[in-house]
Amino acid sequence: MGSYGIGPARLMGVMAETFSDDKGLVWTKEVAPFRVHLVRLGNTDAVVSFADTLYADLQGKGIEVLYDDRDLRPGEKFADSDLIGISTRFVVSEKTLANGSVEVKERNSLEAAVLSKEEAIAILKK
Repeated sequence: MGSYGIGPARLMGVMAETFSDDKGLVWTKEVAPFRVHLVRLGNTDAVVSFADTLYADLQGKGIEVLYDDRDLRPGEKFADSDLIGISTRFVVSEKTLANGSVEVKERNSLEAAVLSKEEAIAILKK
């Protein structure tokens, strides 16, 4: 006797096949395990403080965040971010911090935008 129901395991497999590209998964906002992937590049006090504050602000607004604070090269972090496939990525680095901004990139887009922290958070509320 067999069971041919549609359970969570089968749904995840279908979604992974449907929503992916050559870099990895491309979750839709509705099913992504997190709303935003926050990637911190660098370990200076200013970068760490800004990224930690942004993380706390996002969580305080009820936004689920995957915070990548590992000590790896940017290319490794970006490759991991693409593989995981969370729909929105925020990057905090010395470069973005010089303008008091955050780099925002949608997983299914080739372009990234540099926005203020408030503008970046507002994008998530749409």
